[in-house]
Amino acid sequence: MEKEKTPPTPESEINALRQEIRRHDHLYYVLDRPELSDREYDLLLARLKSLEEKHPALITPESPTQRVSGIAVTTFSQIKHLVPMLSLDNTYSAEDVQAWIDRVQKGVGQDSPTYVLNPKIDGLSLSLMYEDGLLSHAATRGDGETGEDVTLNTRTIKSVPLKLRKSISGRMEIRGEVYMDINDFQKMNQSLREAGEEPFANPRNAAAGSLRQKDPRVTAERPLKFFAHSFADTNESPFRLYTDFLTACEDLGVPVVKPYVTESSVLDVMKRCREWETTRDTWPYEIDGVVIRLNDVHQQKTLGFTARSPRWAIAFKFQARQATTRVLDVEHSVGRTGVITPTARLEPVLCAGVTISNATLHNYDEIKRLGLKMGDTVLIERAGDVIPKVVKVIESKRTGKETDIPTPTRCPMCEGPVTKTEGEVAVRCANVSCPAQLERRLQHFASRGAMDIEGMGEAVVHQLVRLEKIADVADLFSLRKVDFLQLELFAEKRAENLMAAMKDAKRRPLDRLIFGLGIKNIGEKAATVLAESFGSLDAVAQATEDELTRVQDIGPVVAQSIRNFFQDARVKETIKKLKELGIDPKFKKTATVVKALISGKTFVFTGELTSISRPEAEKKVREGGGHATGSVSKKTDYVVAGEKAGSKLEKAKKRGIQILSEEAFLKMIN
Repeated sequence: MEKEKTPPTPESEINALRQEIRRHDHLYYVLDRPELSDREYDLLLARLKSLEEKHPALITPESPTQRVSGIAVTTFSQIKHLVPMLSLDNTYSAEDVQAWIDRVQKGVGQDSPTYVLNPKIDGLSLSLMYEDGLLSHAATRGDGETGEDVTLNTRTIKSVPLKLRKSISGRMEIRGEVYMDINDFQKMNQSLREAGEEPFANPRNAAAGSLRQKDPRVTAERPLKFFAHSFADTNESPFRLYTDFLTACEDLGVPVVKPYVTESSVLDVMKRCREWETTRDTWPYEIDGVVIRLNDVHQQKTLGFTARSPRWAIAFKFQARQATTRVLDVEHSVGRTGVITPTARLEPVLCAGVTISNATLHNYDEIKRLGLKMGDTVLIERAGDVIPKVVKVIESKRTGKETDIPTPTRCPMCEGPVTKTEGEVAVRCANVSCPAQLERRLQHFASRGAMDIEGMGEAVVHQLVRLEKIADVADLFSLRKVDFLQLELFAEKRAENLMAAMKDAKRRPLDRLIFGLGIKNIGEKAATVLAESFGSLDAVAQATEDELTRVQDIGPVVAQSIRNFFQDARVKETIKKLKELGIDPKFKKTATVVKALISGKTFVFTGELTSISRPEAEKKVREGGGHATGSVSKKTDYVVAGEKAGSKLEKAKKRGIQILSEEAFLKMIN
């Protein structure tokens, strides 16, 4: 008979909870590797609070309930905040919101104070300090008392003004979130995959990792944005209402979190929260809740703060889109640069309205961090259109039959050796002749954004490689009709269509060819810039790093990638074969009359274009010597407005910028 376990004493449970919370604080704030969902973390903290309230003699100054949690990362120099950057208490139910509103009303002595609601953006907290209207420094939240100095990186974020639009004297500290729009995040991840790099797991991690780069030039290449949501309150606050602060920010040229609405009853507050939770997937950025705060700044001061959060604000958190399932297997795929990526095959489970049967594991360091074993029960999470990921292993569900998942020592496709460069997480197949790498390179080369070879899909490429018909991308253009007829499901007509598509592909412009070659760190935009700047493939291949870095948007890292690529003997041989096959496009400048109209002009496109895609329209502008940007400014010459044009059109009207219809723009470029 098993001996009954002695129940934990309040003191031992409190100590265990403190240790566990500190561990998760370190994982979240220092390593950016959370193992718990926000909900699970909040439950741990709530349990600790409850025990300490019942046993006040056990409360100690170092308890997570008595201080702002987290530890500042020491990679950057540190800045002590003039006023602590506290976190918000979280709630998940209408009952909790009602209880909080009851406490607020009792504290301020008013039945229906006004509350301001705005979306809780899932980003990285940032403090901006302005002195006499100039940005003097910027710091992350860190542990709440001390943050990291990220001033140089912050200066690269275009939505952060370096000088305020209106003159102010003295200091003004503005706080907010650094984040990425979902579309920008997906485009950046696609570019990383195309360059053979590891994509980010979600927009929050992407924003945090990008802001904390040691090289500001890397940060400058990332699509970071900033929203202001609060200010460092001093005893002499210049604002009577929180909405006054938001208005002031907009007047000063600082973007503020939107939308923000005012409500006065718990029914209206909860109605708005539920509405935003329902529509969260339609928003341009990730939101994980709603911030509810008192509008009256004097009432805020009356209520004050606890050790870790203000009493006058709370965050209503949306339900996490998570589910529990079991890992059935782990598959290993090889990318075109040799990166081996593990993917978990799962017992199918419904999550956020979608049946999930696999989840990315990103890399083998992530498997070790999770402590994942084959057969484990895991918590998975799906947010928006982001690929489902494994959040944590539920160790209590283990049966003892689970097995380790080793890091490959041989390529899973060709059994060649693998390598891992110091400082990188990627494990790569070192065999450049690996059939899996060749297949991925060929698929990329034939893709729509590159040479656009219609009919050259995954199945066709797989058969061509398996039958050893091709060894590099140039060999595609040496294929004959008889080669295609040897493939499965190919008849005369299909073979003829593919031969015609190959013939068309030979006429693709220079930027498509550069992109299709698959140079590390080179996406479609960078390929276009290189084509415009150098005019031929030979000129790009022979350019020095110094010549490359003088080109707009080409930094030292990208320049090094280009040089390394074209110095490879196999690449030189491929380019030689392409030229022998008549594939050596030159960049063509547009007609003189078009260039006269467009050269040096800055265009912004808004709304839906029907006769031409936006990327093609922007390309036409660049070919004519103009500039295509994404935002309206005093440097904008034309705004091209399609159907359902939005805020950019309104901004252009206010600034008196010339507005072109799609028809007028087409007449200009033609």
